[in-house]
Parts: sequence; C-alpha cells; structure tokens
Amino acid sequence: EYDGDDGSGSNNPWSHPSAALYINPHPSGETMEDVTSFLNALERLVVIRRELSKTFGASGDTGGADESLFEEEKNETNWNRSSSSSGQLGTNSALRMMEQLATRQERAYDRLYTFLQFFLGIGSATPNSHHNVPTSSNDAGRVFSADASQFGALGRFQDGDDMDEAFGHPVIRRALWVLRHSPAHHVHALELIASSRRTEVTRRFLLALTSGYGGMAPLEMRAHDPVGYVGDMLAFAFRAFRVEGELVKTLFLSDKEADGNDEEKGQEEEDYDDTADESRPMSASELLAQSMGGLSRPLKTRLSQVIMSLASQGGSMADGGSGAASMQPSDEEDSSSSLNRLVAIYSVSGLLRFYCSAIEKALEKAQAENEVITESPLLTTCDECLSEAADCYVASLRAYGAMLGSHSLSSSQAEAHLAQRAITLIADERVASPGFADDALSLDNMEDDLVSKQLSLSFLVSTMVDAAMSHLKTLDDTNALKMAVKAASKSGLESEEINKWMTLIDEKEQNLVDALVGSEAEILLEECGLGTIRSGIKDMERVYIEGMTMSSHPGLARNEVEAAMKKFYSSLFSPPIPTFEDAIKNVQLRKIARSRTAQVVIDVYQEVFGALTSERGGYTDLSFLEHDPNQVKALLSL
Repeated sequence: EYDGDDGSGSNNPWSHPSAALYINPHPSGETMEDVTSFLNALERLVVIRRELSKTFGASGDTGGADESLFEEEKNETNWNRSSSSSGQLGTNSALRMMEQLATRQERAYDRLYTFLQFFLGIGSATPNSHHNVPTSSNDAGRVFSADASQFGALGRFQDGDDMDEAFGHPVIRRALWVLRHSPAHHVHALELIASSRRTEVTRRFLLALTSGYGGMAPLEMRAHDPVGYVGDMLAFAFRAFRVEGELVKTLFLSDKEADGNDEEKGQEEEDYDDTADESRPMSASELLAQSMGGLSRPLKTRLSQVIMSLASQGGSMADGGSGAASMQPSDEEDSSSSLNRLVAIYSVSGLLRFYCSAIEKALEKAQAENEVITESPLLTTCDECLSEAADCYVASLRAYGAMLGSHSLSSSQAEAHLAQRAITLIADERVASPGFADDALSLDNMEDDLVSKQLSLSFLVSTMVDAAMSHLKTLDDTNALKMAVKAASKSGLESEEINKWMTLIDEKEQNLVDALVGSEAEILLEECGLGTIRSGIKDMERVYIEGMTMSSHPGLARNEVEAAMKKFYSSLFSPPIPTFEDAIKNVQLRKIARSRTAQVVIDVYQEVFGALTSERGGYTDLSFLEHDPNQVKALLSL
C-alpha cells in the first residue's frame, strides 16, 4: 500500500504518480472506472472553462494551462469594471472560479504527465537514470523526486513484450488523448515516448546481433553466410518496424475516433495555432520514424560491410607457397569464389529490394488511411543499401566478364561455359528470390528505376554474352551461350532480347561452321586426290603463258591425273565425309556441316573437270574422266 503525502494511505496512482510503478498491467474493473472518471473529469473541466470564457467574452486559449488567458481576462474585466457596478461582483467571482479551475487543471495535467512517465518508464522514470535530462525546451524546470534507478535495464517491466503491452494499454491511449489539451505536456510526452522507443528498438537489435533476442540465436553467428546474415538482420528490422507501427497506431487511435467531432478538432487546431511550429506534437509517422531511427544506423553499417566484402575480388588468395603448382589451386578457388560472391551480391540485392517494397507498401497503406507520411529512416537505409549493392553487383559482373580469359585458364573451362554458368546461377537466384517475384513491385517506374535496370536479366545477359563472344572458338561455346540465353528466358528475359542475342550467336555459329567445313574439306580433298590436281592447276595459272597446256605442266601429266581421278572415283562409293560428331553436338547443325563439306567437294570436282576438258587441257584421251559433275553430285548427295 502506498502512503500518500496527505497520510490518507490511498494507493490511487492518479493521486500519487510514483505509485504507477506498481500498477497491474491488467487492472480491475474498479480501477478502470476510477481512471475513466479521472480522465472524464479532466475533459469536462476543459469544456467548463471554454463555456465560461465564451460567457464572459474572453478570447484566447480555451483549454490550455497558459496563464496569459487569465491576464487577458483580468484586463478585459478591469476595462468593464466601470461599466456596471452591479455586475462587478459576479465578474470577479467568475474570474476567481476560472483561476481556481486553471490551477487545479494544471496540477492535474502535471500529475497525469508524471504518471505517464512512471507507467512507461520514460523521462524521469527511465531505468538507471539518477536525474532528469531535458530532451526539449518544454522540459525546463520539471524535476521529480521519484527515483527509478533501483530497477533493472527494463525498469518495472519483465521483458520487451511486457513493455510493449504497457505502451499499448488503453489507459495510456486515453491519457495521451486527454493530455492534448495541454500542448506543452502533450508535445513533451510524445517526445519522451519516441526517445524511449528509439532506445528500446536499438537495444533489442544490438542484443539480437550479439546475444540473441526472443529465443533466437545471435544473428552474428551467421556472419559467415552473407545472404543468411543479411536476411536475418532485415527480417528482424522489418518485424520491429511492424511492431512499432502497430504500437504507434494504437497510441494515436483516439485521434481517429475523434475525427468526426469537427468542433472539437477545430478548437484543438486553434489551441496549437498559438504555439510555435517546433512545439507542435509529433504525428504518428514522425513518432514511428523517430523510433526506427536508432536501429537504422547500425543496420546500415553492417549491410554496407557485407556488400563491400562481397564486392571485393580478393586479389591474392594464398599467403604461402610458391611456383605454378602451388598457385593453381588458389587460381581455381579465386575463380569459383568470384562467381559465388557475384551470386551472393545479387541475392542480397533481392532481399533489400523485397524489404524496400514491403516497407513502402506498409507506408502506402498508412497514407491511404489519411496519415501524413514523413521520410522513413528504415526505408531510406534499405534504399541506400540497395543502390550500393546494385552498383557493386554491376562492377563485379563487369569485372568477372573482363576476367573470363584468366578464369578459363585457371579452371580449365571455356569462357563461354563460365559465362553460361554465371547467367544460369543468377537467373535461378532471381527466380528463387522474393525481391524479383513481380517487377510491378519496383520502387519506381521500370523506365526510370536505375536499380531495376542494373539488376535486370537484360543487363546480365548483355554483359556476359558480349564478354564471351570474343572468346568463341568452338561450336560447343556457341551452344553454351544459347543454353544460357534459354535459361534467362525461362526466368523472364524479354523476347526482344532473346531474339537479339540468338541472332548474334547464330551468326557467330555460322562463321565457325564455315571455318570448320573449310578445314575438313581441305583434308578430304587431299585424301581423295582432288587436292593434288587443284593445286597443280593453281600453280599453272601463276606461271601461265600463251600456248601452255596442262598436260605439259609438272604434276598434271596424264598418268598423274588419271591416278588421282581413279582414287577419287573409288572413294565415291564410300565418301570419307567427316561425321563431325566430336566437333558438333547439334544433330541438325551436324547434317548441315556434312552437306556443305560434300558441296565443297562437288564444286572442286566441277572446277577440275572443266579445266581438264578445256582447250588448255591438252589431253588427247579423256577416258579417265568416268563421271561428269552431275553424276558426282548425285553420288555425294546426303
């Protein structure tokens, strides 16, 4: 039982604010009735004073505790004193009544203001605080004798949930609503609440990082896993944002309940019109922004550290060892870790994008409920970190593309296959990440959102395919790039981009096929004998003079040509045209390559046949030419 100053032994916290430390979080019905009666009496007192002011013609503050009201009333009464001696006594009585009401009202607001501090553990009742430190100019001169330093870090609360329930208590909501009639008390009470919540939210976050909070393991235990570490931190921050949002919404609920009372709302605006702008009370969004401001700074520091760590390409991977044998494992590890870091940065960007979208949705929902939205520190932090992560991703992606050649040497994989692996892994990560579930969740319009363009599949494919195009050496390389583009198409790459890159790869593929067919055809011509005759004809053309015949040129004598043609004709029944099974995996492309090789042989035979049967041939007997070009074409057709 609390013994009051008057010795009454009453434990009513409204009479003795320091007893609020012992209030049951779930008060009985009788206690709630006393609380309601006290608050109703305060509001009735405001109405009475307002009506008295109207009756006696006073203008000015109708509900505040400012003494200037009574000075104006005294001056006005002194001015009217000479007008009527019969009304002088009544006027003086009314003024004394209003002065007494104002004094009691001010004392009641002080008591209510003090009760809020001790009930919530803020201000002078802050745990482990030995003196009151003003947080605004309105706090000057307010000193309380109660000392809350005997309590722990959470004061009278057992845990964070207990504290949150206290802030959401109906008594607190109603008390803040009543306290609005005293602007100085109201403004400072909201400032203390915002400061207390900022400290508490930051404390919980730092505790969750190092020691664990709410039964969870310390977040920093997963620091070795950058994506998991960032995901846990953002999830904790977003939960705190939602909890604080609901708490603030509860504190300001009475404001919405009174929106229909236009007369009272207008009177409140008049009460605050006389105060300076900096003395106006916080809005719900401002209180939420203040609460989350303390968490945003350590969160941004750790997110930036993770992003910069992933963005580094890790120059020298090993400190010890020398020689090529000892450097080879380090090079392979560097190639693999570079790609892993690249994928991790993209995954972190997806997480940041998801939480940016979630926070923005929550703010838009609050704005739809006619709440004035100020800048959110948490959204600003996530936005800035998302931009930083996107920039690092772009730089890392370009660096990886520029180093495809060195990565290929260290990993014994072709550059195109490394590009395919990078595109496939990032495309799969995009599908799995919630941040890319729907591009409609973009923070801005797609045409104007730089981050969306940096993280788009179009930028990924254009960067990696363009870097690998200069390294294409085999048809397997072109096939790998095609598979990469197909993987990106399954993840949402636009058809226009697909057609663009497929066309460029097809052109490069045709060039490689032509080069392969040309080299294989040269080998085939030498094997079947036509190569010798064609070489002899070319040599003759370089030294040709009028009257020279082919039969007289070295290498083109009749017996030599006849032997070469017999060899060629014997091969027609089993053409040694290469199958290209090792060089070309695509069956259709392989068939095209064989047909082109056969066509080269046919064209060379037609050229040789025409030269041998011409006037410059000089062969009297052409019986060794057993088939004409059309017959050879029919025999070699595939």
